[in-house]
Amino acid sequence: MEKINGTNNRLTTEEASRFESGVVETVWSEAGEPHYIIKDGLNVKEYASLAKKYLENERIIAHDFTSHVINGSGERVDFEYKSGWFLEGLAEQEME
Repeated sequence: MEKINGTNNRLTTEEASRFESGVVETVWSEAGEPHYIIKDGLNVKEYASLAKKYLENERIIAHDFTSHVINGSGERVDFEYKSGWFLEGLAEQEME
């Protein structure tokens, strides 16, 4: 199983649109962590990278976690989501 860890650049409008059109279903865990089921025939590695960028750009989840993208054939790639919220507060001297 492959894993996407690297920090990505900002998500473009085209990437967001491609990601949204390829996702068949978003499944949420009890901890509020999403994983994505995509259409067969799409590049699972590419969609794992897009999922990471999508989540990190939306910034709606405040904790780090590992998730995955899977297709109907069972091909799966994991990715690590980094919220950055804690570090941002420190950088901006918002934490006391």
